[in-house]
Amino acid sequence: KDTIGGCHRKIWASEFGVTDGHDQDTEIAVVYPAGGEAGLDRSPFVNVDTTTVAGIERAKQMGFADSGLADAVVTPFIYEANELFTPTAKGRLFTVFRHPIDRAVSMFYYLQVATWEPTYKPELKEWTIEQYAKSDIVENNWMTRQLANALSGDLNDDHLKIAMEVIRRKFLVGLMTEIDKTMSRAEKFFRWTFHVNPVNQEKCRESLMGGGANSNSKNKKEKPKPGDASYEALSWQNNYDLQLYAYIERLFEEQEGLVADLPDDFRMVDSTCCKCDPPTYPPEGFECPVAVVNN
Repeated sequence: KDTIGGCHRKIWASEFGVTDGHDQDTEIAVVYPAGGEAGLDRSPFVNVDTTTVAGIERAKQMGFADSGLADAVVTPFIYEANELFTPTAKGRLFTVFRHPIDRAVSMFYYLQVATWEPTYKPELKEWTIEQYAKSDIVENNWMTRQLANALSGDLNDDHLKIAMEVIRRKFLVGLMTEIDKTMSRAEKFFRWTFHVNPVNQEKCRESLMGGGANSNSKNKKEKPKPGDASYEALSWQNNYDLQLYAYIERLFEEQEGLVADLPDDFRMVDSTCCKCDPPTYPPEGFECPVAVVNN
C-alpha cells in the first residue's frame, strides 16, 4: 500500500479518507488528510471508508464507482465491496498473500500491542505461541472463510473449492515472500507508470522494496518451526488455509504469463513528470497531486 500510494501517488479509498472530519462530507471528492512523515506531501484519498460495511454503503450512496476518483480500494469485505462497482465501472481484486503460519504468529504479537483494536489483549504478552494456538481466540482458516464467505460454523472441502475458484477467477495474486516481483507484476498488469517525478518515485519504491514499510525483515520475534507443538497446533487451525496457500503459490507462477510480454521496469515506460520544470504529461492527460505538506 505504501508503494502504490506513497510512490506511485495513486488515489486510495480506505479508512484514512474519512479522517479530518471527512466522514461528514456529503459529496464524493479527493481529499488530503493529515498524516505521514513531516515534510513529505500528503497522499490523496477519496473521502469514503471502504473498510467497514457501513462505509461501503455510504460510498455506494455517494456514487463512488461512477465518480472514477479512486485508483485502488482497500477492503476486507470482498463480497460487500462488489456493490461499489457497476457494469461501466469495474474492478479487479489484488492482494499480497502471506503464509498462514506466519500470519497467525504475526497476529499473536500484534494483539499484544494493538491498543487501538477491539481485539487488543495485553495478557497475551504472558502467553506462549502454543497457548495462543490452542486457545479459543486464535483465528481459524481466516483466508478460506473470507474468500468463501463462511465467517462462522464448520468448514469443509466445498468451502476450500469456493475459495480457490474465487482466487482463480477474480484475483491477481501476490506473495509476501516475492514482494518485489509482486509489485512489478501489479505495475505491469494495471499499466501503472510514473507521472509525478519518476526519479524521486523510483527512489521511493527502492526504499520500500528494500526494507521499508512493506518489509518484515526487521521482525525478530520468535517463530515456531515445523515439528514444534505450536507449529502443529497452528497448522491444525489453518488446515484449509495451508492448502489454499499452496494453490496460491502455483497460481502466482502461472499468472506470470499475464504480463510476460512487458518489461520489469514498465513503470518507467513513457513516464512523465508533472512536478518538473517544465512539467510533462501523458497524452491521455494526468492530474498532478496537490502539494499539501505534512507539518
